[in-house]
Amino acid sequence: MKLYIAPFLLYAVTVMAADLTGKWSGSFRAEGADHSISQLIILKQQGGTLSGSAGPDTSEQYPIENGTVDGNKATFAVTTGEWKFAYALTLKENSLSGDLTLESTTERRKAKVTLTRTNQN
Repeated sequence: MKLYIAPFLLYAVTVMAADLTGKWSGSFRAEGADHSISQLIILKQQGGTLSGSAGPDTSEQYPIENGTVDGNKATFAVTTGEWKFAYALTLKENSLSGDLTLESTTERRKAKVTLTRTNQN
């Protein structure tokens, strides 16, 4: 019986450790750009689902779409008036970093994004 409990406890600790709920701030720089753009992302995780909002600051936020969490990997999208932002991020300690694809009707750009947790809730 003890052999069956240990893997379950390890799984439960891993799932709890990967909770992304909270505020995350940082920036991204699109390939070829001469400056970084601020990011403030507010996440709410329920199991493998992410919701919340993202934008450059608290006054400009857009709802998160199709948010998922799988282990330490998070993916979600945000649509503004003319751009769609698709995030593919990896959690490492209190940092989320990875790739961002920006698409409009006429352009597609790639960027690297780095975020740090500003609080838990």
